[in-house]
Amino acid sequence: MLLLQQIINGLAQGGIYSLIAIGWTVVFGIVGLINWTHGEVFMIGAFVGYLLISNFHMNLFLALIIAMFASGLTAYLLEYLAYRPLLNGPRMALFITALGASTFLRNLAALIWEPHSRAYPATLDFPVYTLHFGDSLLTVNSLQIFIFAMTLIIMAALQWFITKTMMGKAMLAASQDMEAVKLMGVKVNQLINITFWVSGLLGGAAGVLVGVLYAIDPMMGAMAGLKGWAVAVLGGVGSISGAMVAGLMLGLAENLSSSFISSGYRDAIAFVIMIFTLVIKPSGLMGFKFDEKV
Repeated sequence: MLLLQQIINGLAQGGIYSLIAIGWTVVFGIVGLINWTHGEVFMIGAFVGYLLISNFHMNLFLALIIAMFASGLTAYLLEYLAYRPLLNGPRMALFITALGASTFLRNLAALIWEPHSRAYPATLDFPVYTLHFGDSLLTVNSLQIFIFAMTLIIMAALQWFITKTMMGKAMLAASQDMEAVKLMGVKVNQLINITFWVSGLLGGAAGVLVGVLYAIDPMMGAMAGLKGWAVAVLGGVGSISGAMVAGLMLGLAENLSSSFISSGYRDAIAFVIMIFTLVIKPSGLMGFKFDEKV
């Protein structure tokens, strides 16, 4: 029964990891940029959701939508102000700019919101159900079901956008050959704008879903960004479906290792898995050829 309990916990957490990783991977797959600011975009989404719910008593669903928009706008402004002037320059310049912008946003958030943890209001009504199986009990928190359902809905919406809309198809084509997309007359700057918007929307959604499950703080983006990158590597950098699967796998691995090994190894699991993946199958689960983008 403990195993089933941790599987439920792992699916909810893994769905959040998938959203973070997909935000990473769409930017890298299309722009070729390791976007270190994605963790901070995720953090901003978490705090916007917190402020809307705690200060304005907004319902969770509406706060989620607005937080996603705020994170999408943040990602767009980062692309416009920090990345676009350097897109035709050396990749190292983009990398250093991303690290600098990440550090700036993290410390700015610490100045605005103070560097301590806080939790979403306890007024969020998510009942807990207890199921009896003989002498064993299974606790199912409806919040976990909500989080997993929301991640599936968001992923389904993204899949529809990528496969059914002209801009989504252009993004998919650009991840394979940007030069060919330019020759076909696609406005590349507009394509990159939308890519960062999509990345920011996913990061904001993940931030709010993490907020209702755990405490938040201005430094939370650092670890989330690193884990998102680990998931992206495991799934295959540039592969959206790979990020979905790898996020769920990591969530399950973390929760199972916490229960059956030690909770002290929880954060290390992501990086151990990433290292083994790079050693055994550098292209990741879905076979993306990493060396084509760097």
